[in-house]
Amino acid sequence: MPDLKAEAGILSFAAYIPRAYHDADYIASQCDTPADIIRTKLGWYQKNVPGPGDGTVAMGLKAARKALYYSNLKPQDIDLVIWSGEEIKEYRNWPVGTKVQKELGIENAWSFDMQQRCGTTLVALKVAQDLIRANDGIDNILIASAYRNADLIHYPNPRVRWMYYLAAGGAACVVQRACPKNQIISSHFMSDGSFAWDVYVPEGGSAAPMTLEGLAAGRQYLDVMDPVGMKERLEKLSLSNWLVCIDRALAKAGYTRGDVDYLATLLVKRSAHDYLMEQLGLAPEQTRYLAEFGHHGQNDQILSLELALEEGRLKDGDLVLMISAGIGYAWDVVLMRWGAAENGK
Repeated sequence: MPDLKAEAGILSFAAYIPRAYHDADYIASQCDTPADIIRTKLGWYQKNVPGPGDGTVAMGLKAARKALYYSNLKPQDIDLVIWSGEEIKEYRNWPVGTKVQKELGIENAWSFDMQQRCGTTLVALKVAQDLIRANDGIDNILIASAYRNADLIHYPNPRVRWMYYLAAGGAACVVQRACPKNQIISSHFMSDGSFAWDVYVPEGGSAAPMTLEGLAAGRQYLDVMDPVGMKERLEKLSLSNWLVCIDRALAKAGYTRGDVDYLATLLVKRSAHDYLMEQLGLAPEQTRYLAEFGHHGQNDQILSLELALEEGRLKDGDLVLMISAGIGYAWDVVLMRWGAAENGK
């Protein structure tokens, strides 16, 4: 029988960061936005971009190899592989979960790919937790992700200025049944279909195949169809929806905002980041602003955890709030207890 109360936790995790980068000065040279505006108003000063060999799946595999190594598990111990990376990868319509299985020698598992833009990895954590609870035959799940939507940004287009920070990198984690540490406690998710037509690549799909004219006009890049309208609608909802998700995820586990010890967040503009920190009552050392990395999409939370561990920002028993948002538009929150399970507060 399924154990609907089975606990799951993050056994190991790893990020892969390309060495190449674009800084604010370089980006400013390609557009009409001054470097000082990028550094101050947008709040970041450089971002990672792919170098030679940094294909999307290639980066995800680099992170997955490290996460599997850190887990001390063998490939045959993995029961399921979830690919939570972006659709912009080496080949279109390419099933990646099976590729991860092949490259890592994972022979006893099944796999699938999933997508929710920059929220996918948090959704994958929720799915992994639920699958462990629903299926006694699943003990260890490898979640692998990678992101290089930096390829989709055309700096001369002012409508995508708020997305200049889209970067490149990989991330992965192993979720385990009855994991002795880093227990996944609760989560909450929201989405709003009224934003479904706001941001997409105009050409290259079945509705509008790529043309020579489209390539010349830059329609192979991300674009914002109604930048003024989207900004007005999003400003009314984005931060409030995040706080709703945060409060509901905390309430499900019997906590409030004052119990949060660390915020593992995606990179957002500095003013939005500061507002969330103020609402949660957190000090600067209780998060990691990714100003020198850019936005790694669905990898940001794992990158934040890896940096926090390296920099001594986490201790056993800390209540960790992981938040993300995805174009379309979706808001995601996952709550985790850091460290050994017996040290929970």
